[in-house]
Amino acid sequence: MNGAVTSPRVNKSPVKSTLKMSVLVPVYNGERFLAECLDSVLMQDFPDVEILVSDDHSSDGSAGLIEKYAALAPRIRWWRNPRRVGLTANSNICLREAKGEYIKFVHQDDKLLHPSALSKYVEALDNHPTAVLAGSRQHVTGKKLPPALFRFQDSLYEGRQMILNCFELNNNLIGQPSLTVFRRLSAGRGFDERFVGHMDFEMWCHLLEQGDYVHLNEPLATWRVHPGQQTAQFRNADYDPLLLMETYYDKAWLQQTATSQLLFTQIYYLQKKFGSSADGLTRKMMAQLPMPQYTWHWLKHKASKPILTLSRRLAAA
Repeated sequence: MNGAVTSPRVNKSPVKSTLKMSVLVPVYNGERFLAECLDSVLMQDFPDVEILVSDDHSSDGSAGLIEKYAALAPRIRWWRNPRRVGLTANSNICLREAKGEYIKFVHQDDKLLHPSALSKYVEALDNHPTAVLAGSRQHVTGKKLPPALFRFQDSLYEGRQMILNCFELNNNLIGQPSLTVFRRLSAGRGFDERFVGHMDFEMWCHLLEQGDYVHLNEPLATWRVHPGQQTAQFRNADYDPLLLMETYYDKAWLQQTATSQLLFTQIYYLQKKFGSSADGLTRKMMAQLPMPQYTWHWLKHKASKPILTLSRRLAAA
């Protein structure tokens, strides 16, 4: 095990080396919803699975709850980090311990919605050998979803094109980790620990540089929105979007395939959010986007804002 964690405290029997699926649950002060999360995993009809739970030195009753579940469910291995390392590093600790061919994160506030959810994700990746990432339809508990920016069907989508689509819309179209499954070997690098709020989106981009995305247009899992969730503390207070675009615009393939819509969207939002801190990057992007095209996209954007605002209000009503 990595030196940052202690050895699993229960269920020390050897783990099969040919597991199909690893379900990973990184935990920090998750007692409120954790039982619901673990119940949804344990009720799955897919048998070839291990469940790894990493408690990031919680100060609530999470560790005791995990220990009770692990005593009753031999598939659960768990440990407690000797100090708190944060969500991104704790996710990497889980990933390094995983033995499964496929990786399924289920965050402590989230849950699987159907007993066959894991089976359906596995089938999707088994049937599409070029896919490195599978996802299901967005489902949120605790708030209404905004109008869809991109309408998926049950289909296979080319990986790098998906990255371009995300940047064109300035949106993580794949969704939260609890909605996805990916191939462990394709994620051997782990989550980039420079990122916090965008750790998942950066990983999706990393994976989709290597292969395709397969979508299941049904809700198989839900992610919960509430003030105490692990991501709430940093969602609006970091430079992840700027770092993400600096990282990926530096890649030759993206510069060569970037559309005028992508360039406009990123220039507009980076300048709006980060001001002069984004000048170095946006100057490079402006050099690739002629001013008449920038002006045309700007006019289209301004004309579309009242329609988008009305759609969001109707969705929230």
